[in-house]
Amino acid sequence: MKKLKWWFIGVGVFYLLLAAMNLYFVLLNPSFVEGSIKFPFPTTPDTIQAFVDGWSPFAFEVFAIATFCLWAARSPRRYIGAVWLLVWLELWHGIVDDLYLIARGYSAVNYIAFIVVHLIIIVTGVWAARAAQAEAAA
Repeated sequence: MKKLKWWFIGVGVFYLLLAAMNLYFVLLNPSFVEGSIKFPFPTTPDTIQAFVDGWSPFAFEVFAIATFCLWAARSPRRYIGAVWLLVWLELWHGIVDDLYLIARGYSAVNYIAFIVVHLIIIVTGVWAARAAQAEAAA
């Protein structure tokens, strides 16, 4: 279960850092987005605020995943099934969505970097979950 525990901790810490960055601009500084994301369309203060409002569910979701992973690391055997859900989310909410955003004109370099991170989380999650399932079966 040590592999699974460390996977939960690693993913939890990564998501916590991602949540801090996202919640910073969602809750405290919406104008931060203007300088950090190259939009494929003209922006105004209203479109930036609309973007931030639409982004807010993602920011809160990332925080929820982070705190869940850190909590699940305390007793990873109980949450092996959650790994498969998180892997599935990484595939669809991560890789497929990043490909969609690239197709819509957002920075391919930035999103390809995140696709690599999603792939690392997926591969290590499958590895840790399989190891934990084999250990639980033994």
